[in-house]
Amino acid sequence: MNKVDEKNLPAVLMASSSSELLQRYAAGERDFPGSRLIGVNLTRANLIGVDLSRVHLQYAYLAGAKLNGTNLSQALLDGVQLIGADLRDANLSISSLSEAQLCGADLRDAVMKTADLRGADVSNANLSCVNLSGADLRYANLVNSNFSYTNFSNAFLATANLSNAYLVGANLTHTDLNGANVENALFGYNKGISKSLKLNLQMRGAIFIVDSEL
Repeated sequence: MNKVDEKNLPAVLMASSSSELLQRYAAGERDFPGSRLIGVNLTRANLIGVDLSRVHLQYAYLAGAKLNGTNLSQALLDGVQLIGADLRDANLSISSLSEAQLCGADLRDAVMKTADLRGADVSNANLSCVNLSGADLRYANLVNSNFSYTNFSNAFLATANLSNAYLVGANLTHTDLNGANVENALFGYNKGISKSLKLNLQMRGAIFIVDSEL
């Protein structure tokens, strides 16, 4: 039987210590899957490219943090503060972000398939080209955010607030928009919008800049 090389195993940070995480990151470590960092303060931290999959970061403070390309898949991020954070190209698939604060965050090209964003504040954020297929955004605040060419296929947007949001080019195939606030939301070139749905959205205050029926 071959002996396991423990030096090459991923590091797992099991303590709720932001200082230890940052020290180990500065020393070159990048793999911290399953870490328990509930409520830690990582405001404006630089954690680009880190593996934080399955991490426990509920109610942590990461406002202004640099998390480009970070793996946060299956992470528990309920109530986390990510205001103004840079999450471009991050993987947040199957993550739990209920009641999270993502106001002003940059999430361009992130993957958020089947993520739970119920009640999250994602206002004034940039989610252009994000994959939100199957995601749950019920009761989320999406006011004034950029969703250009975002994939909302099979997502749940019922009761979400999309007022003044930009959804040109967004994929809305089988998207649940029942009860969503679409007042002054901008649509156009959308996949998955039938004539009846377009009329319904317009009656609810949505604006279509082009004829987007397929």
